[in-house]
Amino acid sequence: MTFLTHKKLYSTILFFLLIISLSWSQERHIITGKILDEEGMPVAQAKIFIKNTAFQTQSEVDGQFSIETDMKSKSTLFIQKEGYLNQKLELKVEEKTTPLNYTIELRKPDYNNVFTYQDPQDEYAVFLVSLVQKNFDDPKYTVNHYSKGNLQLISDRETFLGQKRKDLDAALDLHTTDKYVYLGELASRITYLRQDKIKEEVLAQRETGSNKDIFFQTGIDSDFNIYNKQVSTHLKLISPIAPYASSYYNYKLVNEQKDPAGNTLYTISFEPKRNREPIMEGELIITDKDWQVTYFYGAMAGENVGLENIKQLVVIQDFTYNPTFNRYLKTTQNIYLKGKFIVFDYIGQYTSFYTDYKKADYLKKGDFSIELIEYKDDFLNKSNNYWDELRPTPLTAKERGNFLNKSIYTRDNTKAILDSIDKRTNNFTIFKLVKGYEYLNSYQNRSYHYRGLLSTFAFNAVQGFNVTTGIDFTKEYEDLRQTKAGTIVNYGVSENKFRFSGYLSHIFNRMNHNTLTLSGGNTILQFNQSDPIKTPINSFASAWFGKNYAKYFQKNFIKISYSQYAFTGIKLNTALEYAYRSTIRNSVSTPPFAPNSDFTSNNPLDPSDFDSEPFINNSMFKLQMGMNIVFDQKVISYPNQKQYLPLSRYPIVAINLEKGLNASTSNYNYTYVSFSTYFNNNIGNYGNLYVGLSAGSFLEKNDISFTDYKHFNGNQTFIGSTPTYNSQFNLLPYYEYSTNKSYIELHMEHDFRGYLMNKIPLLNKTRYSLVLGFHMLEVPEKDVYQEFSIGLNNVGFKKFRPFRIDYFTSISPDAPKKHGVVLGIKVLDLIQK
Repeated sequence: MTFLTHKKLYSTILFFLLIISLSWSQERHIITGKILDEEGMPVAQAKIFIKNTAFQTQSEVDGQFSIETDMKSKSTLFIQKEGYLNQKLELKVEEKTTPLNYTIELRKPDYNNVFTYQDPQDEYAVFLVSLVQKNFDDPKYTVNHYSKGNLQLISDRETFLGQKRKDLDAALDLHTTDKYVYLGELASRITYLRQDKIKEEVLAQRETGSNKDIFFQTGIDSDFNIYNKQVSTHLKLISPIAPYASSYYNYKLVNEQKDPAGNTLYTISFEPKRNREPIMEGELIITDKDWQVTYFYGAMAGENVGLENIKQLVVIQDFTYNPTFNRYLKTTQNIYLKGKFIVFDYIGQYTSFYTDYKKADYLKKGDFSIELIEYKDDFLNKSNNYWDELRPTPLTAKERGNFLNKSIYTRDNTKAILDSIDKRTNNFTIFKLVKGYEYLNSYQNRSYHYRGLLSTFAFNAVQGFNVTTGIDFTKEYEDLRQTKAGTIVNYGVSENKFRFSGYLSHIFNRMNHNTLTLSGGNTILQFNQSDPIKTPINSFASAWFGKNYAKYFQKNFIKISYSQYAFTGIKLNTALEYAYRSTIRNSVSTPPFAPNSDFTSNNPLDPSDFDSEPFINNSMFKLQMGMNIVFDQKVISYPNQKQYLPLSRYPIVAINLEKGLNASTSNYNYTYVSFSTYFNNNIGNYGNLYVGLSAGSFLEKNDISFTDYKHFNGNQTFIGSTPTYNSQFNLLPYYEYSTNKSYIELHMEHDFRGYLMNKIPLLNKTRYSLVLGFHMLEVPEKDVYQEFSIGLNNVGFKKFRPFRIDYFTSISPDAPKKHGVVLGIKVLDLIQK
């Protein structure tokens, strides 16, 4: 290399060093000053920091300080010291070379002055938490995961309303404190790219008892990540280190110390500003080594985070420094919970260990498929030696005993042992004659279920008082095939008539869930077979007020249907039915509890017409084909089955074709096509948004039977019966807009889930949730129908919150009712036939 070349190289290096030094001098500026108290004495160890930056320092013994800042035209300097009022100084840097020097006085609060206000927010703690946000780097990794969980009763109570605990719930048939309601352990391998790109391979699992729909066993189910926007798949929760978290939490620096490596550890407590939001209280320990969390403790009320069956949940996490990642990574997690099963108190604990972290920088989006969790072929067949070598901590004597009993039942599986287990749950009582009864034969994998009478006792003007009951049979096979059969019996007292129907269904496999069902019999149905008038509402309105809104027809039918998942995210279904549909008339003219009232006719086209029929009795074949599409559907895969999760970040689509053919009345033949899509998801912390759009058309413009019209869910009562009104028009008569031509239907509803109400003093104590809605319907030859609504959801007290109240207004010229208030009773859906 020549001298000239060397000279040119050196000149280039010097030039870049000069540029870097100039840019540094332009981007950085030194601010100096002195902190004094009201008497002019220096204040030492005052925290000085600049908000929305990483710049901080503290004052010396003589009160002097020096801090760097970038050259923003405006920034805020905070000065904070325990026992003094916070001070903040708006900095304005006009000349980049002008030194900034301040003398700042700190004042002590005047506790004798009632107008003195000290903000409970510790701004320095908020500043430290913001550094965690700014410095977070989401690593790609794989990790081994082991978890052990249990649920156990702590209540001595044995009965409720005169019923034994085991009769109310067989899973609670525990005679001693040595038994768990649930006990399980699991080993898996987790692969992580980012929050929405994660997968888990379950290598081993064993369980005993019932988990009571509490899922914290797998790594994905128990994942609680305060760094993520969505802290957990289970919980609707705002992380204390989220960018907007200071709007929800008050922070306080409670301790500051050095670790053995000389890093500073800051212990910060956080508590909710308002106690009715998706929040928690707890503590963080933050290290100034790249500003990371080393310890987390959070306690939350179950009802605040969407876990209605859990009263309180506590999460504790420990993080350990990993030199390969140069990060603190989660190594242990404990979830503690308590609540009630019916009225019986329980507690639970799920402990997780994370070991053998490995970097996985090679991961990319294409490495993640639709499988969220995959259970390996032999995950249920691991030996005791396998578990003993794998388990980070030994089992307790109680845990060993429960697993031993489970292994005895599994190994022996004798008829005598299984019959002894079934005997405790198969006992029959008079109460079960009304409530319903289930008989188990575990040895033969069979069960029989009697539906009872209580929930099906009803009244309508066609049948008078009536009751529906039935018996169902289920057979499970070792390869997870399933056969079900059942018969349904309905009896109407006033018409003195029985109606019988039944079904036979078989699931051929659990991989694509291909299911064949044969059904048939004699039944009565509402003209709108979506049942917009729930049986309890119609019974009450008819029997007590003479308002027989529900209109019925009779059907004798035989039907064969088939469904399966063709691919993940695409489910196909088809059905072929032959039916004879006939009109029926009221058998009761006056309501039993309002004898001065009269029922209207059973003609939905003209309720005042007792002579005409709404359609001609007819027979018809009906072919139905449909396809449901979930674009980003995830699955949980087992060796011989798949569980398809019905969740999606995108709108879910349904396409349907219905063909009525070979009708005994020729102009009753028709072809109907429809398309629908809906989106139902949380919008950050702003609540839940539902948008549903559907459209359909009858291709032939025949004067078809009124039974085959497209009907819409109206409401002529002041009672709502569903948790959300996402397919209902609450001021529209039931059959006012029924059509045999075409339609467009739109429903929008946003439940703020406390986002607004929880910020209003006094109202936040109610735990009510504001709901806004809009509903639109367009059919030919009618004005566009539109409804607007505003209401309160989650109305009630404590955990009993089955009500919502809405005000509706319609702006449509054809609307017979312009305004109305609707009381929603959510539990009616549970007791519907």
